[in-house]
Amino acid sequence: MWIVICYLIANINGAYLVTKWRKGADIRTLGSGTGGAKNAGRILGKPAFVMTVVIDALKVILPLSLLLYLSVSPIIIGFSAIALIAGHIWPLFLKGRGGKGVVVYLAALLMLEPIGLLLFGLIAFIASVTPLPFSKVMMVAMGLPPLLTLWQESPGVGLCLGVGYILVVIAHTFPVHPRLLTKEEQI
Repeated sequence: MWIVICYLIANINGAYLVTKWRKGADIRTLGSGTGGAKNAGRILGKPAFVMTVVIDALKVILPLSLLLYLSVSPIIIGFSAIALIAGHIWPLFLKGRGGKGVVVYLAALLMLEPIGLLLFGLIAFIASVTPLPFSKVMMVAMGLPPLLTLWQESPGVGLCLGVGYILVVIAHTFPVHPRLLTKEEQI
């Protein structure tokens, strides 16, 4: 039950809500066609990016906080994290066209592997001041926290975070978010 609830909560898409509110448009028909913070920022500017990040992070932080507070089984918490990531990337309410899952994944790390998130942040800083290709370094670095969780304390949660990482990589690798065409573009 918790897993289904988390998937449905993740269907609340920050970029979609912010774009509907600020522009009266569907974010999936604008820019890259994704329902993510980067596209919202590209279309509406930095405030929209920040609002989207806050909404998308809170939809992960609040349910995971509740599950941790209630001392729910670690494996249920891990599967709930997968559901939150999958629900953001492939939301039922937006016909499978959500964001790419980076903010949601990082929020899950904040709740379940904060040391791994700090390690990721350190690597991000180092990558930003070197000539290395930033996005490729980030995709690799995002895979380190699940390994840290596996090694440290909770193999079940670590495997679930690893699955969440793979979902984010899939969303970035394959064209799973084709832009919806407006009626004028279809003609």
